[in-house]
Amino acid sequence: MLQDHYSPLSRYKLLFLALAVLLVLDQASTGGWFEECNYSVGRCRIACKENEKPKGTCVGNKLCCLPVIKQKSSAFARNKK
Repeated sequence: MLQDHYSPLSRYKLLFLALAVLLVLDQASTGGWFEECNYSVGRCRIACKENEKPKGTCVGNKLCCLPVIKQKSSAFARNKK
């Protein structure tokens, strides 16, 4: 009967190779895993999330979604009066 020469280290070699390929692809792509817009403040998305507002467009007719920042100081000033 033939012995199985499959070693547990070959799994780690395959995992390491896959990780290396993903890292190289991330460095080679212009936007990384996601595209940024508006001086890297916004994200290019098909639809903005609830806590984001659209501002302009990106490549591929995507929206440039900026996070909504609530002004705490103005709410504090209104409550103080």
